[in-house]
Amino acid sequence: MNVWLNGHILPLEKAHISPLDRGFLFGDGIYEVVRFFDRTGMAMDAHIQRLERSLQLTHIKGFNARELPALCEQLLQAENLRDACVYLQITRGVAASRAHMPPENIQPTVFAMAHASGALDTLTTAAPISLSVQPDLRWHRCEIKCTSLMGSILPMLDGRHHNAQEAILIRDGFVSEGSSSNIFVVRANNVITPPIDTDPSILHGTMRTLAMDAARKLGLEVSIRPIEEAELATANEIWVTGSGRVLAGCVALNGKVFGGGKPAKMACAVINGMRLAVENLLAKTP
Repeated sequence: MNVWLNGHILPLEKAHISPLDRGFLFGDGIYEVVRFFDRTGMAMDAHIQRLERSLQLTHIKGFNARELPALCEQLLQAENLRDACVYLQITRGVAASRAHMPPENIQPTVFAMAHASGALDTLTTAAPISLSVQPDLRWHRCEIKCTSLMGSILPMLDGRHHNAQEAILIRDGFVSEGSSSNIFVVRANNVITPPIDTDPSILHGTMRTLAMDAARKLGLEVSIRPIEEAELATANEIWVTGSGRVLAGCVALNGKVFGGGKPAKMACAVINGMRLAVENLLAKTP
């Protein structure tokens, strides 16, 4: 396995990072995950914009988010992958000693790796996913793709007794997002997702945007509004979206069968619409 580390592609066993790296000591870093089909990154412009936002909000300097496509392409070529997920992590870098305040002009550590994922023709139906509902106890800057993910991991662990693969997080009686995803509920022909510009905010999901676009093209009404926790139990469908899953449909909620135990028809229609959008993009790619 080859990885990208600070401008070089090298075998994983030769990739070494200092124990004084602030990513290790403080979780002081950010990340992105980009899904590729036939070497074309889904929503690449949105990933670049989100990476720029995370860099700006965390005051991490020394990496240009516009370099993301070229970095990914070099890594995919090195791994001979066409359908893949690329994980990029940027920490604030290595300091001479452990201190909460980082020194001036510290150089970031840039690491990326890729792994094979399903081809575009596998997106013919929404994947099934079991969900649990957990209180949102995380910090309040969720729009930053921060590597300090303990707050996201704990709700997923708390949902294991329901055999849940993802947690829907509740903040003051309202759905915020998933531990690693955005949330949609469907009521009749209305597709509803929480706003991203709340205070505190939630993740600016790239697949969230593509799912909304696909739903609108299918003639569905898309509403961006707060979702009360009680609406989950009475929803016709619940979806989660993210770069890895793309879109999955809820089949169990808090350990109880939901939606007949398989992804419902709108989820499957929307993921097909997302697949068609990517196919159109690939057709236009030289």
